[in-house]
Amino acid sequence: MAGILLESGMVLVPVACAALYVIVTSNALLTIFLIVAAVTISAGMRLRYHYSSGAQTDLVITHDHPTAQASRQRSTSRSSNEADREEHEFRQTVNDARDHCSNAGNEIVRRSGPLLSEAVTCDSTKYDMELYGSALSYDHRCFYICGQPTWILAADFDYWRIPVAFAESEKMAGISEQAKDAWKRALQQLQSLGFNTVRIRFHWGFHSPSKGQYDFSGGRDVSALLDLCEQLGILVIACIGPFIGDDVQGGGYPFWLIQRDHIRLRHLWRSNVKVWDDQFAAAEAEWYDKISSMLAGHEVVVKNSHGRGCIMAVQLENHLSARNMLGLPLALHDETRLLARMARERVLRVPLVTNNLVWPSSFLSLATRLWTTIEKKLRAYRLIKEPYHADISGFTIRDIAKDPIDMDSIARVTRGDNSPMLALELHGSHDKDGGSYSDQIETALGQGLSAFSLPNFFKRQCLGNLDSPLRASGVDIVNSAVDEDGSLSADSRSSRLVLHAARALESLLAASDPVGSRPWILRARRPAVRGISVNKLSQAAVQVRRQWEYSSTAPSLKKSLYEPDQPVGVDENNQLGIVAFVDGRELPADSERELAFLFSLADAPISRTGSSFALTGTLGPRKRGIFAANLLVAESSALEPLVLAASSKEIYARLSLTQESEAWICAEESVQSGQLFFLGECTVSGHAEVEVVSVEHAKDSKFSFVIPKPGPGVFRVSSNAGVSVTVLLVDQQALDTLVVAYRTYNRITTLSNGSTQTALATAAAWGTDGLSISGTNMVDILCPSDKSEIVVVSQQQPQLGSTKLLPNPDSDIHVTADLGQHDILWNYVVHSEQSEAITSVSGFERRTTSWDNLPWKLLPTMADLETMDEINIMSWQRDLGTFAYQAADLGFNASHVLYRCQVRLKPKHVTSRRILLQLNVRHRCTLWVNGTNMSGHQTFHVQHSRPGTVSSLVESMRNPGASAGADRWGGTFTFDVTNAMRLSSAEDEEGALNEVHIVVESFGAGTQANGNNDARTPRGLISAYWHGFNFVGEDHDDSEIHDHEHDKRTDQMRAKWEICGVDVTKMFNPYNSSGFPDETAQAGWTAAVEHPLVLPEWSTRVQLNVDAGVQWLRWQLPATKNDCQPVHLRIRGKAVVYVWVNGILLSKHRPSDSDSLVLLCGGCRGHAGSQDSVKLMMYGWMKDLDTNKNSIPIELSLVSSREGARHSKD
Repeated sequence: MAGILLESGMVLVPVACAALYVIVTSNALLTIFLIVAAVTISAGMRLRYHYSSGAQTDLVITHDHPTAQASRQRSTSRSSNEADREEHEFRQTVNDARDHCSNAGNEIVRRSGPLLSEAVTCDSTKYDMELYGSALSYDHRCFYICGQPTWILAADFDYWRIPVAFAESEKMAGISEQAKDAWKRALQQLQSLGFNTVRIRFHWGFHSPSKGQYDFSGGRDVSALLDLCEQLGILVIACIGPFIGDDVQGGGYPFWLIQRDHIRLRHLWRSNVKVWDDQFAAAEAEWYDKISSMLAGHEVVVKNSHGRGCIMAVQLENHLSARNMLGLPLALHDETRLLARMARERVLRVPLVTNNLVWPSSFLSLATRLWTTIEKKLRAYRLIKEPYHADISGFTIRDIAKDPIDMDSIARVTRGDNSPMLALELHGSHDKDGGSYSDQIETALGQGLSAFSLPNFFKRQCLGNLDSPLRASGVDIVNSAVDEDGSLSADSRSSRLVLHAARALESLLAASDPVGSRPWILRARRPAVRGISVNKLSQAAVQVRRQWEYSSTAPSLKKSLYEPDQPVGVDENNQLGIVAFVDGRELPADSERELAFLFSLADAPISRTGSSFALTGTLGPRKRGIFAANLLVAESSALEPLVLAASSKEIYARLSLTQESEAWICAEESVQSGQLFFLGECTVSGHAEVEVVSVEHAKDSKFSFVIPKPGPGVFRVSSNAGVSVTVLLVDQQALDTLVVAYRTYNRITTLSNGSTQTALATAAAWGTDGLSISGTNMVDILCPSDKSEIVVVSQQQPQLGSTKLLPNPDSDIHVTADLGQHDILWNYVVHSEQSEAITSVSGFERRTTSWDNLPWKLLPTMADLETMDEINIMSWQRDLGTFAYQAADLGFNASHVLYRCQVRLKPKHVTSRRILLQLNVRHRCTLWVNGTNMSGHQTFHVQHSRPGTVSSLVESMRNPGASAGADRWGGTFTFDVTNAMRLSSAEDEEGALNEVHIVVESFGAGTQANGNNDARTPRGLISAYWHGFNFVGEDHDDSEIHDHEHDKRTDQMRAKWEICGVDVTKMFNPYNSSGFPDETAQAGWTAAVEHPLVLPEWSTRVQLNVDAGVQWLRWQLPATKNDCQPVHLRIRGKAVVYVWVNGILLSKHRPSDSDSLVLLCGGCRGHAGSQDSVKLMMYGWMKDLDTNKNSIPIELSLVSSREGARHSKD
């Protein structure tokens, strides 16, 4: 009571003085307001301290004084040996917390101030384009690799989410080769889908389990991964952090850094308030030292054994916003400045990029433009310095298909540094009715976004404890196009077609401007299309872009400046290509499919509609299309090129057969109908039915209409000069499996006429999923699932990279079923083992966690420390039921932390009819009292407000357990444990022993994203309070420091609390633990009885006895003939289930009515090992018991086919 009065007095006394003054002035209303405010503030302080974690900065550890020892001896009747033991254990806990959280070893931190003593300006860290421009350059349109305009079509590739890379490499032999094989499979599939770049986020915590320890071997061999990218010809955007994203626990920071609470992560002193921290800057420098040494020699500006390196840009940090939501520049500019300088000092030579979290349209907001004007005035008077920015300022876009933005208008504001628009995170829609990935890609390309990365295109496997709290809770379900086992969705197939169609026109589109953005004077000796429109569609639904004239050897910086008032001229011998992005989703569903494409020719008569001629055509199944005009065929040839003047037929792939011929892959008429309009008289040959109509038009020029008829086939269009194009009309099944071999960036050569080789593809193939084809015409099958015909289009016979591909024995190698015979077609069949059902497993065993055999250590509360005189802090500053240390202070950062409380009760101790236990946990607890399951409680709130806004702050303060941001309020839950408690007889001197076991599951540390200082938000059991019994006057003397009427204090002192967990800083992989110390135990296993279900494959029903505690299962999977056969485990039941395969924590099942499907092995993601051992951990709540039973039924079954897995998901 004295503590409460003292705390309240700190607020009430000054307010009372003010109230007296107000009373004198006769303002009674203000007096009432002040009193209410004082009471509210006092209650708020109590609520805050009710949740306080006992951070180390508030604790002052002192030496033990003789008087304190005497006081403790008087206040206990226990034996001296037991007291000494408990005191030793308390001190051991204190020392462990010091080791994890303090600045152990008196670290000498090199101050980062001197690093910035020399002015770090934009020019001092700028990419040297004069020196390295021949290899890599850029302007406001796009990037140029070896002089060629290049799309940067990227997807995120998290190498640390591949199971074999995630494994404990100290325990697994040959992990490096297994990791490389799994990486290669994933990268080849990514490449076969049309991507040419990956964004790799390098995870600091994954490489540094403890301070000063770094590992880059085995599954962490970054250099080997970059070597593999160079071999495959894949470009890399290297995100070196240290913060890598809000989807990973702790934002990617290592646990040993998060535990040191004297260091300000991301320089955050409080949420949205940054104060420079030299120690954090020194830690960043240590990480940059390690990771930069791995990247050296792998940059695209450096030649190596693979031709060139693969890293084309280095991303500093992530989501480091230069401005807040109001447009105010509140970011710490020195943070980016220091990271850029450290990168340059470590000889990273490629462009440096950042990822601004602010929505791009915010650049055009009134607040941003107003503040920009103010900044100019302040800089003019030298009141502020010039802001620092990296070479390229990237940004994040969310669902551009649903909410399109005018990228060209934003470019006029943001392209002051003549850099391309770069979306480092192009997110899809979280809504079911939002835009698909194919819509996102097509909209972005139509808007002129020449460089982007898709973060969630490939489903991220929830390995171990890597995920952020939001994702680990199972609430945040992200839509992905490609599943964990590599199976493709309809969206991924559409996305692949869009990427193929875009790359087929890369030379026209990559360096392009929107029609109408600048004055365009078209002077050419050949008739050329200058405009495209489509009837029935609005102008906004047809985005037209025109090719920019560039030098094929090296772009001139003067030529690429963005000068909106300067007209563009065209040399008479060249011709600018035009591409139209047509979006037909606005058309009514019952409208006619056929559209009229209207083209206007330069210097040619036009009709009343403003067009010179029209072609008819339809849009494909995705209701969108990319159509080309003024396309030159074999433009690098010395002969007169064949010109495709216009087309209403989509071209999905362009293959370079010879210098005078190409091959195009298009859809047959029933899939997407259209026509081709060639300049000049052409001859058509082939077995496909094609109608050719010759007409005369502008400048007395002749044109040839080529009108294909329905059905697949092949025909060749040849000009009089000898240039030809072979058009292959294929069906939908071929388009769904189409893969194309593109000439990679490090294999571009110079031709005899001095120009660089065009970036056209060299081969293509279709027939089944899992195909891969490289730029050297190496055809491989990644995951053969069935026997099917494979068709390869290539001038030369392709090489077979797999023994599962064989020539078709039933026909000639150049004869195909649909396209007939042609010398550029090669016919093969896939020979693979059929998927077999797994009907049995071996070694089915079970065990239960023994509470008594766990390594418990005493956990002091504030009451314990005060009684021991271990802390010179007054009682009113902390609630006595709050624990002095967090679980993270002891290194217990795994999923679970275990707590035990022992208390002895006599009848005379009970003061109420009910005995209550009040707990405050983060995030989910399960309670057992004397072996009886009491269910549990979850304190977790998903933020719905937009991050960084005032509403998000208010929402987090109202709801305890916020998924991100502030979490400073209550969240306690009270359990009535009366019926489970034991009382001794009146004659028993010791009292009946009661044991309480609490398993707390944490969804992970905060991510420190969006300006939130939440990485150190408490996890585990925060506080515990007993109600209903009183130990006053029993077995101890507390007269010196306690009021005998305050039973709450003595309840907490006599309740002995212990903690147990796994110190992740001592693990090789700190993310691969459930937190149970016995998770690797080999003793205690007994044979279990299977209860099969009526299913074609192995299945069983497990009855989970919730009172028995935590239970474990394990078994061995039999080997399958098909090593690519995916094997899934389907879990159904209202219990927590953790799944391991070969020691790797693969997935977590949450209690719900829906099933979980876990990929155990196989698929395109690789195998975790040849001998697959599966282990499960299970526990549940009493409230989820089956009707009339004392257990929870959990159904387990294996699904060993893609079709079965897909059916289970549906």
